[in-house]
This record gives sequence, C-alpha cells and structure tokens, in this order.
Amino acid sequence: MVLSALQALQKGLVWGSDMCGRLVDIVVAGLALSMAAVIFSQVVSRYLLNHSLFWSEELGRCLLVWVTFLGACAAYKRSAHARIDVAGVLSCLPGRWGGVSVRTANMIGHLAGLGLFYIMIRYGFAFFTFLKFQQTTSLGVSKQVPFVIVPISGIILFLHGLAFFMTDIVGQSDDGRPNTISGGT
Repeated sequence: MVLSALQALQKGLVWGSDMCGRLVDIVVAGLALSMAAVIFSQVVSRYLLNHSLFWSEELGRCLLVWVTFLGACAAYKRSAHARIDVAGVLSCLPGRWGGVSVRTANMIGHLAGLGLFYIMIRYGFAFFTFLKFQQTTSLGVSKQVPFVIVPISGIILFLHGLAFFMTDIVGQSDDGRPNTISGGT
C-alpha cells in the first residue's frame, strides 16, 4: 500500500519534472535566439549605422541571466552538471561506509541539493520583493523582471530534485533495476 503510493507519487513527480524540463528547453532556446538577435542588432547598429541602441546591452544582460538560470535547470534535469560522486567517495571508505548503496548515496546528494534549492527559492523571493520599487536604467522596467528567474529556477530545480529523490526512494533506475554498487546493499 505504502510502496504503491510512493510509486504513484514518484511517477507524478517524474511526469511533472519531464514536462517542466521540455518547457524549459523550449524557453531557453527562444531566449538564447532572442539574446543573439539583440546583440547582433547592437553590433550592426553600432558599426554599420554608427548609431548605438541604448537598450540592447541591458536587454541582452537580462536575457543572459534568464538563459543561465534556466540552462542550469535543463542541465540538472539531464544530470549534466559537475557534481560530487557521493557513492564513489563512500565506496573508498573502509568498513560500514564502504558498503553504502548508490541509491543511499544519491539520496544524500539529492537532499543536499533540495536544501540549496529551498534557499534559492526563499531568498530569491526575498530579493525579488526588495527590488519592487527599483527600475532598470535603459529599459525603464522593474528590476524584478531580470531577477524573478532566481526563485522560478529554484522551484524548477526543486521539482527535478524531488523527482530524483523519489526515484531513489522507490529504488529503481530508469531501466527498472535496483541502484547498487558492487558490495552495496
């Protein structure tokens, strides 16, 4: 009963994480193309037309911040970030710690990540609120626009991390086999 409930929760979280990941991929591609177009238009305007677009640098910087944070979400979803291999470190230790399963080691890593993502969400929203009355210099929009991506990406990363964590709790990898290292439990 409990295992089937955990499996249903895990399946729902993985589905949500996958859908969110697909949406993030599309948004990152669109933002990256927009950023390239804005910077290209600035270069053409400055060097061919001898006229600078005063707003393009600030817009390009805002787009870069969004691409960076959303790109981090996409990379985390694919496990493409540099990370510490907790299972590898623990397998080198003697005694009881040497037999820790990959699943347990991954759970430790995912819990640490969830803690970091919580901090991103909490303090990202606090910083977002702090910027309420400030405006950007060139664009004249609220400074909340560039920085709202910090808590948004924290929420997306938290969703991905929770899906990874629940997959480790259920105890199956993508191919349905248990996650263990040699000598592990």
